[in-house]
Amino acid sequence: MRNLVLKKLPVFALAAVMAAGGPSLSAFAETESTESDGKATEAMTESDGEEVIEIATAEELAAINENLSGHYVLTADIDLGGEEWSPIGSYAPSGESPEEQEIPSDEAAFTGTFDGQGHTISNLSIHQPEGWSIGLFGCIANTQIGNFTLENAQVEGTVMVSCVVGYAYHSEVKDVQLTSGKVDVNYSEMSSEGMYGGIVGAGMDSRIADCEAQSDITLPDGVANAGMIGGGLEMTSVVNCTSTGSITAGDNCYGLGAISGCGFGAEEFTNCYAHDAVIKAGEGSTWIGKTTGYAGGFEDESAGIPVTVFTNCTADNVTIDVPEGTEGVGDVVGAGFYSEEAAEAYGAPYDQPTVFVIAEEEKENAA
Repeated sequence: MRNLVLKKLPVFALAAVMAAGGPSLSAFAETESTESDGKATEAMTESDGEEVIEIATAEELAAINENLSGHYVLTADIDLGGEEWSPIGSYAPSGESPEEQEIPSDEAAFTGTFDGQGHTISNLSIHQPEGWSIGLFGCIANTQIGNFTLENAQVEGTVMVSCVVGYAYHSEVKDVQLTSGKVDVNYSEMSSEGMYGGIVGAGMDSRIADCEAQSDITLPDGVANAGMIGGGLEMTSVVNCTSTGSITAGDNCYGLGAISGCGFGAEEFTNCYAHDAVIKAGEGSTWIGKTTGYAGGFEDESAGIPVTVFTNCTADNVTIDVPEGTEGVGDVVGAGFYSEEAAEAYGAPYDQPTVFVIAEEEKENAA
């Protein structure tokens, strides 16, 4: 893998090809009810030989940070009361090499499983202006979470910020509904690559499926990769997702979309629907689409970056409000990824725009 830290490069590493295998996508375990005692209560049921821990209170939910590899189920709706929340799991690199920088440490990230069983978590509040990997879950790795609603969430941070998951690595986020989500971004030296979303801020080699988001995202000048479902997504597919809301960006922003900010190397965007949304960006902004800001891969399979296929991705009453003459604006995808810096540093295949496919018609776009 090659880690690129140049201006206007995709999330983390352009040539990132994650190890084979991934999280099990099997159904979440069923559990029996137990009484709550203010701590995460261990249920008597087991799933695949693992204990299942039931969560019924805000205190129990917060206690997941004491056991980040546990298997959890919600047994009741939880009101967080607007109190300052400490995200479940956090991002810390697994090592010092460029490759290891992308991989979260198992000691810091949430690596268990979480099944909301259809319950609602409400009134999430996180205000960490300089914070990384911000969300109900700060960082998840090699896992799956889902089957819950997050209602009335307000979060603030600087890099990898979302209402639900700040950074999803090699994971699946499935069947999550976000209502009244608000993401505010504080500019820092590292936020130029940003990664901000309603459901997932940054995604690497992951999958987002069956999610809905009503989210409003506010960006300062000079940041990137924001979408109402996902922000900066690399090798991460989005399937059966619906979004509504707004993105209000300053000048010189890029990678903005009603579904995701970018989808670099994603295999697919399928059955995604954006409606009643506004994307507004200032002077010098680019790569803006009603589905995603930029996406695609390379036809040369040896590059390990697949061409992205868009199937049945539609938008209804989605407005892109940008200054006249703004380049890289599209009804589905704003552009394919291309960077002169990447081309100069790495040569082929980065000397060509990434390729994506819409309705069997091949498109190549360059910023």
